[in-house]
Amino acid sequence: MIKGISVEEIRHLEESAGKIGLSERTLIENASSNLAFAIDSLNLGKKVCVVSGRGNNGADALACARKLAARNYEVSAVILKEKDFNPEVKFQKEILESINLQPAIIEPGDIKKFKRIISVSDFILDGILGIGVRGEVSGFLKETINCINKIGKKIVSCDIPSGLSPDTGCVLGEAVKADYTITFIAPKKGFFSKTGKKFCGKIFVTDIGISGKMLKDLCRK
Repeated sequence: MIKGISVEEIRHLEESAGKIGLSERTLIENASSNLAFAIDSLNLGKKVCVVSGRGNNGADALACARKLAARNYEVSAVILKEKDFNPEVKFQKEILESINLQPAIIEPGDIKKFKRIISVSDFILDGILGIGVRGEVSGFLKETINCINKIGKKIVSCDIPSGLSPDTGCVLGEAVKADYTITFIAPKKGFFSKTGKKFCGKIFVTDIGISGKMLKDLCRK
């Protein structure tokens, strides 16, 4: 297991995966399959609320929602819309709609609706913000993260707790306090800081269809 990898290193490894033909979409499908497998092993209940942001972390979570539904989970999906969705989130959203798993779109002003949706789940899958988080989390996203932390449900974070700096482990305004973090390729540097340990909960590492060691070997070529 590679310990304490930086965002810069992660980006470099992802570029190496792309060079051998593993597209971003393929990596999302691989990551989400392994995420669903890891979640299933935790025995947190069968009612899950998947909370997605606008970026690739959200796409991972939405793809996982489909795969949990295939494992007979009762899935509700939420996409937070503070800005336009990126292409991968749009793609995953359309797939869910095609299988009649309609995600709820939550916009600023919909916090009461958001609380109602997450309150009926056994656990929450957090896919709001990933390693690309920049600056302080504020406003609408800060409010939704605060709701998740206060709702009293078990929380699984996809790759990294939303709002936690991957490199320093600092809380960027507000961060999800996860019970479990299922991270891809390797733990992030920030996981090992005092704050990072507090917010990540129990950490599991899974691959994205290619291991961290394989990707590092590719980078050396």
